[in-house]
Amino acid sequence: MEYTVVYNENFKLVLAPNVTNNLSLGFSYRYLDLGISFSPHFLNAGQENGNKGETEQFSFRTSFSMHRFNLGFDLSSVKGFYLKNSAESLRAAFPDSAYSVYPNFTVGYFSALLRYNVNRKFSTAALGGGTQIQRRSAITVLPSFQFATFKFGNSGNTAGIQNKSTYSTDLNLLFPVVGTIVISPEFSATLGVGPSFGVDFFKSVALDDSNKIVISKGTKPTAGYSLQTAVSYHKGRFFGGIESKYRSYGHKIENVSRLIKQYSYFQIFIGWRLRAPSFAKKSLDWVNKISPVDLD
Repeated sequence: MEYTVVYNENFKLVLAPNVTNNLSLGFSYRYLDLGISFSPHFLNAGQENGNKGETEQFSFRTSFSMHRFNLGFDLSSVKGFYLKNSAESLRAAFPDSAYSVYPNFTVGYFSALLRYNVNRKFSTAALGGGTQIQRRSAITVLPSFQFATFKFGNSGNTAGIQNKSTYSTDLNLLFPVVGTIVISPEFSATLGVGPSFGVDFFKSVALDDSNKIVISKGTKPTAGYSLQTAVSYHKGRFFGGIESKYRSYGHKIENVSRLIKQYSYFQIFIGWRLRAPSFAKKSLDWVNKISPVDLD
């Protein structure tokens, strides 16, 4: 996740985590998806030798499919950021360092997203996994409603600010148009793009140089867009591919021209379709039985 604060056309701040390689493990069966992601040291051994500081990330994701509806939950934490455009903005203040580093800056994130697939012949599960296979080319619209909340915190002393917490809650409507072209029985390619609209509720609490509490809050409309690409391969029980996603949206805030939130990732995934053990089948059968809605 990257955050851009645009004060005017000549001055902006871009706060970003260091490029981090994550290891993800996932499980998908019927209507349930589970996933966990973290940043092990052996995949990021060179960070301590760089000038962008070290970044630690952890995330957990789960989702439930209900026919053409999908309800997903994301929980993540990122610690360690740097000022990406230090050379443009604060180079004079930090002459001995290529970047201004904020090792104690953390971002906690929680999201709940409800998505509907307009075209029943389009498989969203085939985009980034092997639960399903898209046999024929198809296009769909995926209208979605998202609730997302962020907590920004900095436990260090930076530029006179002794303690700072910022809370941001987004309510967004997304309308991506997604199409998959089946190139061959084994290969398929996907492209999706669409706008987003919503509203952001934000509150910031800080201590200034005089140890006085400074509070700013407000509610602003947001607008942005999302872009997704994927190439998938499957053969027998094996599946794999690459996927990328980018999203950017923002709003105006007090004394600032625009606050922009940017989220992107690129992943390589591989997997193997196993026969589900009996306890998994029995457990999901029981959940489906007591559920107020039919999940299968």
